[in-house]
Amino acid sequence: MDINIVKLKKYASECSVLYVEDDELIRSQTASFLGRFFPDVVLAEDGAIGLAKYKERKFDIVITDINMPNMNGIELIVAIREISYEQIVLVTSAYNDSENLMKLINLNVMRFVHKPFNNKQFLYVIYKIAEELSFTRENKELENKVLALSNRAQKILDEVEVAILIIKENKIDMANNSFLEIGGFDSFETLLLEMPEIGVLFEESSHCISVATNQELIEALKTTEKENSKVRIMKETKTIEYQVNLTQLDEEDTYIVTFTDITAIHNALFREEHTQLPTKKFTLEKIEILKQKVSKLSIILISLHHFNRVEKWCGKKDAIEVERAFATAIKEIRDTCMADAFIGYFEKNRIIVIPTSNEHEELYSNLKKINMSTLDVIKKHEESDLNVDLSSDVKQELLDTNEAINNIEVDIFNSFDAM
Repeated sequence: MDINIVKLKKYASECSVLYVEDDELIRSQTASFLGRFFPDVVLAEDGAIGLAKYKERKFDIVITDINMPNMNGIELIVAIREISYEQIVLVTSAYNDSENLMKLINLNVMRFVHKPFNNKQFLYVIYKIAEELSFTRENKELENKVLALSNRAQKILDEVEVAILIIKENKIDMANNSFLEIGGFDSFETLLLEMPEIGVLFEESSHCISVATNQELIEALKTTEKENSKVRIMKETKTIEYQVNLTQLDEEDTYIVTFTDITAIHNALFREEHTQLPTKKFTLEKIEILKQKVSKLSIILISLHHFNRVEKWCGKKDAIEVERAFATAIKEIRDTCMADAFIGYFEKNRIIVIPTSNEHEELYSNLKKINMSTLDVIKKHEESDLNVDLSSDVKQELLDTNEAINNIEVDIFNSFDAM
């Protein structure tokens, strides 16, 4: 029963005590004893007065006798429990009453001292109570500091445009506003509720990471070369490509994952310069992904009839202008008939449309109706009367998805040649 008086005084210095005792002599002596350690001791001579004082302010510790006039100790504790169930209560009693003992236990009272007091025993009990309160207070202060730091860190993260995610023990621990915007989440709580495994955000792609779980993402980022650590995420109707970086914190199994939008860089590499359509390489990658999901894949091949005449008679610059207008016309039809259909650039004057449904008759029919003339498209001098009428050549193809992508590429090439 070791008691460190220095520590007791330190612990007790921030504690307030309400002492309820009807015996004036005991109340006076005990108050004097408590005052040696606790700077804030309030006295009450019965339960009713004690309850009135308790309602006026908060106390860290309530010490009460059982048998008192007006309101006994048990009645006082019942009333206190209605105000604060967690209030620390120390009961003093001259009787070893088993009936009252059970009532007190049911009232969440676990600290008892018998009268007359054994000063050392009494001192030890209040020492342990003060120690417990001090530790609780320190933990609360630490929690508040951690929360303040966390809030500050969150504020800093939210000001960063790069999307940031912190994954701890394979669970999402923190996300900044930029990441919430990527997934279309209105709050961090919504993210945790709707998508605890962020891998479901990622689109399948042959040159990007496609995983299902947070753990798989961490493992993939650990083993993938940095230039290949990319993911694709559908945002509204657009596919955005992100460079993903992984940093392990000092804490075990805690990682910072950052997502940097590289769509502009990707578009420069994977979009045809003039039409801004996905390049042949990108288009074949799209077919490679789609063919894994179906046994037969329907595509539409489209080109301009007499396009070679534009190059021959008007020149390369004007041919580029015509091809750009042709791509725009296809996009407009796509947006009207089937907004999520894919359009890809295969080669000069060779464009592929991949419908998202077998019910694409309207799309196909409207693509066949494309007509334009060089006079409408090309900005020439007024004296120029050179004109080439252009119409679309359109063909539907059903790809055998069991074939290798190289063979599919050859099949598409031959189909365009045969048009």
